[in-house]
Amino acid sequence: MNVHVPKKQLADSLGHVERIIPSKSSNPGLSLLRVGLTESALILSGSNMEIDIEARVLADVTGEGNFALPAHMFSQIVRSLPGETVSLAFGGSEVDISSDSYDTRLRLEDVASVPAVTFPDSYHGEIEAEKLVRGLSSVRYAAAVAEYQAIFRGVKLELNDSRIRAVSTDGFRLAYYHLDESSGLDGEVVAPAKSVDELVRLLVEDPVRLELVEGQLSLQSGPYRTNVRLMEGTFPDYERVIPGTFPLSVTVNAGVLSEAVSRVALVSDKAANNRVDLFIKGGLLQITAEGGYGRSQEALEVSQEGTDPEIALAYNAKYLVDALAPVAGNLRISFSGATTPSVMADLGDPSYFAMVVPLRTG
Repeated sequence: MNVHVPKKQLADSLGHVERIIPSKSSNPGLSLLRVGLTESALILSGSNMEIDIEARVLADVTGEGNFALPAHMFSQIVRSLPGETVSLAFGGSEVDISSDSYDTRLRLEDVASVPAVTFPDSYHGEIEAEKLVRGLSSVRYAAAVAEYQAIFRGVKLELNDSRIRAVSTDGFRLAYYHLDESSGLDGEVVAPAKSVDELVRLLVEDPVRLELVEGQLSLQSGPYRTNVRLMEGTFPDYERVIPGTFPLSVTVNAGVLSEAVSRVALVSDKAANNRVDLFIKGGLLQITAEGGYGRSQEALEVSQEGTDPEIALAYNAKYLVDALAPVAGNLRISFSGATTPSVMADLGDPSYFAMVVPLRTG
């Protein structure tokens, strides 16, 4: 059984699949790549038990069959090949890999030891790739990282007839991305944030087709199909903690503010939550930080509105910069108080919403 395939296409697809397959596992079969040969394509698949992936690579194929290879070794070999075309010859216990003057043989493994992955026969949901990727990537930063935070370590997807919304929160910050359109599905699910990272890389072709099956979300985009195992637990009622009144708000360029906060925070005390202090009065935003290396400050002119003439509060600098990152232009920051959540709205893309809780300074 022989295969001739462009190196770039094979290497690109392997790169996506390899990231999901663990290099080491208590189950040796999880570190293997399943290679299926069909009439016109290579089907590469693998799993880490949280996310399954399948990549279809168009190729000149003679014969059919299924084989198993050590995923990371095979990927390294393919990336290092000198030619633009890769030739694979599958024998009884080995595969011969050649390109230009290079040739090597790799031992085949027992294909029965590779977890078999299956995907839906049909998909009832659909969304544009750019919109889904924008939504997921805009909010993923707010997901928790600590193991004990359980459901907070995921990204919630709300799908119904009137909206698509991606949400994440770690209890100290919140982000959501809202679209007033239907995906064709109805349900609320929570996907692990690490799985969301992989989806953002994979979902590149329109349309992204979706299907909810018990315990998993399945997606198909171009040559890639994935299954994401969903998290169990109840996601918090995040809407009830969003403030309703804001005595003071400012409009400022997100990039300018982010750079200023990052500069000032260089001297902040890392053991004290990377604290930066903000003082707003008369259309001037003063940013200050202090730590063992000294003190720094920077002032920005802002458009100020509201009934309160001034406000002083402090933030974890990283949390503030993370919330600003998805915004390309101007945003409005609305302050509900010195110790209560501050809300950020992208003036260029009203779909994005963020909230950050200030540090207690008393």
